[in-house]
Amino acid sequence: MLRTYEGILEGDRIRWAGDDVPATDRPLRVHVTVIEDNAEKEKRGQQMADALSKVAESGAFSGIQDPSAWQRDIRRDRPLPGRDN
Repeated sequence: MLRTYEGILEGDRIRWAGDDVPATDRPLRVHVTVIEDNAEKEKRGQQMADALSKVAESGAFSGIQDPSAWQRDIRRDRPLPGRDN
């Protein structure tokens, strides 16, 4: 039977939270799922959106007439790892 316990990872140790914690004197095999803080994800997303808006407002790429041709040209000039040609 699988049971779920809440805890906090501190370095290489888990500090169990709450009253219902596993009580054992032997090593306990566990699977840990990291739960991301949605507020942090949303903050990073908003920061990326703001940065992209600033780039768009600056007109940094407005001189590129054909984006596909520009991209092919940029990629052609870049040496690829592990290739000597």
